[in-house]
Amino acid sequence: MKLFKCIVDDGKQVFKAYTAAKSKKELLNVYGGNGTFEKITDVTNDYFNDKSVEHLDDCLAATKWGEGERKLICALLEEHINNKK
Repeated sequence: MKLFKCIVDDGKQVFKAYTAAKSKKELLNVYGGNGTFEKITDVTNDYFNDKSVEHLDDCLAATKWGEGERKLICALLEEHINNKK
């Protein structure tokens, strides 16, 4: 998955939205038709880095998520980050 920052004009207003999708093409196929995408930027690497997994685990622990759930969610994020390298 990738994270995209989108500037969208819905005909009434222009706004910024963050959307997750496998590709820009998928994003347009799923969300296209709900206005005009003025700009789409892949910002995945701006948000996810080597410190992200530890930060996520700390945040989940602080909100009382169980260890098993935390480990699984963090492992998925770590796998995603490692596949991007």
